[in-house]
Amino acid sequence: MKKYISIFSLLLLMLFTFSCSDEIMDEIDTDPNNPTDVPISMLMSGCTAATPYWVTGTTLAWYSSIFVEQTAGAHGQMRDADRRANINSQLSENSWAFQIYPRLLPDLKIIIEKGSEGGSEEGKWIDVGIAKILQAYTFLASTDTWGRIPYTEATLGAENRKPVFDTQESIYAAMQAQLDEAIADLQKENISTTGGEDNIYGGDPDAWIMAAYSLKARAANRLSNIDASGSAADALASAANGFASMEDDFTFDNWSNDLGHENTWFQEENERRHHSISVTFYDILDGLNDPRIPLFCTQLNGVYVPAQNGTSEEDQAGTIYSRMSDNVIYATAPLPIMTYAELKFIEAECHLRKAAPDASAALAAYEAGLDAALVQAGVDTTSAEAYKAQPEVLPTDAANLTTDMIYTQKYIHLWPYGSVEAFAEWRRTGFPTLTNPFETPRRFPYPQNEISGNAENVPTVTAYNGVWWDDGTED
Repeated sequence: MKKYISIFSLLLLMLFTFSCSDEIMDEIDTDPNNPTDVPISMLMSGCTAATPYWVTGTTLAWYSSIFVEQTAGAHGQMRDADRRANINSQLSENSWAFQIYPRLLPDLKIIIEKGSEGGSEEGKWIDVGIAKILQAYTFLASTDTWGRIPYTEATLGAENRKPVFDTQESIYAAMQAQLDEAIADLQKENISTTGGEDNIYGGDPDAWIMAAYSLKARAANRLSNIDASGSAADALASAANGFASMEDDFTFDNWSNDLGHENTWFQEENERRHHSISVTFYDILDGLNDPRIPLFCTQLNGVYVPAQNGTSEEDQAGTIYSRMSDNVIYATAPLPIMTYAELKFIEAECHLRKAAPDASAALAAYEAGLDAALVQAGVDTTSAEAYKAQPEVLPTDAANLTTDMIYTQKYIHLWPYGSVEAFAEWRRTGFPTLTNPFETPRRFPYPQNEISGNAENVPTVTAYNGVWWDDGTED
């Protein structure tokens, strides 16, 4: 065998020595393990996993959870963040500089270009629609997190290394339009079936259409401080075509027990153990005799011991404070991006806020959201009915339903996987009342690498300045 390999190697050497062309040399200089052109199917598989991983489930989520006091920092970076010791340009650099902008957004852009008219895989409209939805979700979550961000000049690579930062108002308008485009794309005749490469809905265009409408409702509702009644009307119009049941939830459910492929919060709890139960979150549950307490929280010596944000002791071992239960945090736990329950809470709020308020419709939507949230948490029917029998949880008279009731149940439902959304909602609504003695950030600081390389375009703000939909100013 060695003889034949040697002969073959010699023949190859002779061939290249005497007859190498520029084309052959180009091929030799190509790394087969790093292809320059990747089919949509491979990109889609990566993007439908990377979006929930990077946007919904790691750094942004863990810090947001601390800021909005769904958890308290018990160790390391999260304890520092709770004490505001590391609210600086390094806070979310990985998310911006190594995940969202250089990897996720460019890959989504390639899918859109390849599958659209004139692209190398023209006619893959389901893939195009999915990519536009994931891109819209990513841009919306990013502008909620940082404020003004690169959008129109983003993902240009070497063509423009100093992109302008677009206004949040313009990004919100553009993403609403893009979600409309995605819905239209998903209804076009498609040249192939999208299936296994879609890790969220398995290529089901109808499911993705409902997700797009639901995201449109969320985005419209976010603008309540900009246009109270108009945003409510827009949100309700979109919600009418959104999720019809819990079965439609926009959820990533493709984790495994393999090392490094588990649910991201499980990885954090299993390897770093930075979070404990926050007293702010626990007191809301306890004040309502909430049946989710034993499902959500661990006990120490038979009692629940939540931690105070900003002043908790070091407790990586979990011997001082209660932690998140393994009913919620486990290797294959689903990671929701947006749910039917959240959509119903949005509808309930908007029915109360629209130009002609409808308390009855608000109460019906609120109860539907509450029922779904309790089922998702694993609350049995008997306990759920006893909980709902409390007038401060579910009023019998629609006139007694308040926005604080809606915000309370939404805040609980968003624990712990919806913390990015919960942080945005706190800035919009002021709920809950936070207890950390230190000032709470109202955005994430811009990363140092962007400040260093694009200083002329990075807004001059601090983490304690509001964003446009929060206080009405762009910076």
